[in-house]
Amino acid sequence: MFIRIAAISLLTAATFGGFLHAATIDTTDPGVIAAFQSGATVVNFESISGRTPQSITSYTNGAAVNPASFIFDQIPGVQFSVGGMVGTNEPALYSLGAGIAGDAKSPTTVLGPVDFSFNTLFGSGAQIEIFFPTKVSKVGFWLNPSLGNVELIAADTNFAFSHETETTLETANPVTAGHFVGIQRATADIGGFKIIGLGSTGFTIDDFTFGGTAATTTPEPSTFILLGCGLAALIARRRYRR
Repeated sequence: MFIRIAAISLLTAATFGGFLHAATIDTTDPGVIAAFQSGATVVNFESISGRTPQSITSYTNGAAVNPASFIFDQIPGVQFSVGGMVGTNEPALYSLGAGIAGDAKSPTTVLGPVDFSFNTLFGSGAQIEIFFPTKVSKVGFWLNPSLGNVELIAADTNFAFSHETETTLETANPVTAGHFVGIQRATADIGGFKIIGLGSTGFTIDDFTFGGTAATTTPEPSTFILLGCGLAALIARRRYRR
């Protein structure tokens, strides 16, 4: 009986083990970033139809944001908010200039939080909430190197958008300012995502990356060996009984 259970357990691990894995991305390694972005949609926030980024040269808190800078569902496959009322309280596109221009990754426009009074929020309480009507397996982006670290939360949906029960899948806390950060799962089950500022300076994001389908995982050679041994022992035991 023990041998049979062992063989079944090994088969289960070999078949399903890879589908339980998730990875947090927090890196500046070009190879890792390229692999993450492969096959995904990458949005650099330049030339978003009908939107005009607000030009800023410093991270001032509480400045009025031009309504034409807000972004909700202008990018196919994704919707944004900053909490509050969906479709009303939205993050804004900022075109970085002068001494902060180098904080954008490609080339000058980033996405950043706004407060509920429609003012810039480069301070405590900054957040961006995201909804994917069609679920994805990975979400990532560059964080502003001059602002703060953040917490990432990946969920199966975002209740504020879908009004469906929301279950957290993965969290990463903290991830590092100036790095490409994100969460990748083995199945396309991410329907909601939250970026929560941890410091007193807020954050911005660039090269927003999302997409991916269910990953296939090949068991390690050692798993095949153990599985083979277990099955061989099970066959031998059956022959012995006969």
